[in-house]
Amino acid sequence: MRKSLPFTKPLAYGQQYYAFPLGILASHPQANDWVLSNYLQVAYVTDPSIGIDFSFYLYDYSISPWLETLKLNRELANAQSGGVNGLVRTAISADFYVYLTLNERYVPERLRYDQGLDGLHDVLVRGVDDEADVFEILGYDRNQVFRSSTVPQDELAVAYHSVGRDPFFEVPLTLYRFNPRGTYELDLQFIRQSLIEYLESFNTSLHFRALRTPWDLVYGMATYEELEKYIDRYARREVEYDILNLHTLWEHKRLMLARLTRCAQSAPALAELVAPYQRVERLAWALRLTMMAHGDAPQKSFMNEAAPILHAVRDTERKLLTQAVGALDHSGGA
Repeated sequence: MRKSLPFTKPLAYGQQYYAFPLGILASHPQANDWVLSNYLQVAYVTDPSIGIDFSFYLYDYSISPWLETLKLNRELANAQSGGVNGLVRTAISADFYVYLTLNERYVPERLRYDQGLDGLHDVLVRGVDDEADVFEILGYDRNQVFRSSTVPQDELAVAYHSVGRDPFFEVPLTLYRFNPRGTYELDLQFIRQSLIEYLESFNTSLHFRALRTPWDLVYGMATYEELEKYIDRYARREVEYDILNLHTLWEHKRLMLARLTRCAQSAPALAELVAPYQRVERLAWALRLTMMAHGDAPQKSFMNEAAPILHAVRDTERKLLTQAVGALDHSGGA
């Protein structure tokens, strides 16, 4: 068998757990309105024991009306004919992508490969090539470039079974398949409510307390204060260089710009906000580049450069999104 399922690099790809479903959906333009009605709220984790700081907030990143999603634990995955490799092959043949955790010391072109060190990371399997005896996978390579690569079929099984017993990595093996019968129209009322929650730093997880204990995180506009603390600690060399927080900030503005542009088609009053918000997106991009330019050795001047940009992003965005809520009030989004 030789098969590779379609995947398009999405607007947001900083964290793989949301990049993978978004990349599947990005190959299908009819799913765009669902994406732009969601991925609006953000949250910051202040617990240093958790490896993720700043991210989009969704109740479950794997759920979409445009995706058929199946989840198996390791017990059921191992019980399939041919083990995990058999399951992956069957899934790909039925147009399912496979999301799972691997030990990347056994995965070529990954950061920990051939280094004798364990490195657990999530990947998405999108294809199989029996002639080359490989699976095609997606994720960040050893140079931190988000792209496709391959792993020998036997090595995938080894990497899958070498993640240890830590419950954190006992994540479900998730199968995604695009659902062509999905339906979802751009929801201006939901977008308006989400904008208000973002502006007011509301704990959006409270909406799901019937299913899960609410998450005590920092939400919405209040995350700017946490981002400023983070870049200050980086400038003082109290934390290692990691572009992910500022990359995600830029992704959020990139998606917000696309959202405003799309909403303006249904709410023309928003059209005048698109160009000013494009400046917000460009400022977020400039902030990201500023940190990249300093890299592992930030100079004392970093905070003098970065803080004013962050403040400009925050203040301009607050003004424009407040205006967006008002425009939606008068366009049937209330």
